[in-house]
Amino acid sequence: MLINPIIKSERGFSLLEMAVVLVIVSALLGGLLMSLGATQEMNRRNATEARLQEIVDSLYGFAQVTGRLPCPATAASGGAEAPVGGGACTRDHGFVPAVTLGISGPVNDDGLLLDEWLNPYRYSVSDANGNAFTTANGMRGVGMAALNPDLRVCAQAACADVIASSVPVVLLSMGADWAEFTGADVDATENSGETTVAGYRMANDDDFVSTGYIEDVFDDQLVWISANILFTRMISAGQLP
Repeated sequence: MLINPIIKSERGFSLLEMAVVLVIVSALLGGLLMSLGATQEMNRRNATEARLQEIVDSLYGFAQVTGRLPCPATAASGGAEAPVGGGACTRDHGFVPAVTLGISGPVNDDGLLLDEWLNPYRYSVSDANGNAFTTANGMRGVGMAALNPDLRVCAQAACADVIASSVPVVLLSMGADWAEFTGADVDATENSGETTVAGYRMANDDDFVSTGYIEDVFDDQLVWISANILFTRMISAGQLP
């Protein structure tokens, strides 16, 4: 009788084959994690952009109702403008006065409205014309023709290219890199590295930088209010001229 035996051959992965598989899996997981990280960062930046626009709209509304812009909040004001009622602001560069504007959202221990990276939004307001922009009836008293807000937004720290001049308000989120700030990037330093007040980095002059996003270098998100739109809305509300 003819016998045809079936011979089974069982062998596992060699160390080399396992190493190759692990390298491939690691590469796939690394790419997935990088993609998820990039998506999360984009979502945070989009949410911050929307929040900044919400603050801009609130500032326009505040000016239409009160005839002025609010002062910035400080580390000691609990999220309200300082001083309450405006006038000569405690500081021209501070934080979004979310309590005064009626904006809700996450806040830190000082009551300051936080961005997507848990850092307070910065808010700067012009002190031109004797603090007319933050004083009740101050803009009306000076007259539209003489009003000259003095903040500027530029394409670089040297301000060789001015994007917007005569700006009454600048709003800033310092982005994901705020905690690792080293001062090496002059553009980021112009926005929030010129001085430190109560443990918070601040601008200390009237110039700001808005330029392209560069990962790990410049990720500030900055918006500003147009004086012309501000005046037009205040006229429509009967607050000017």
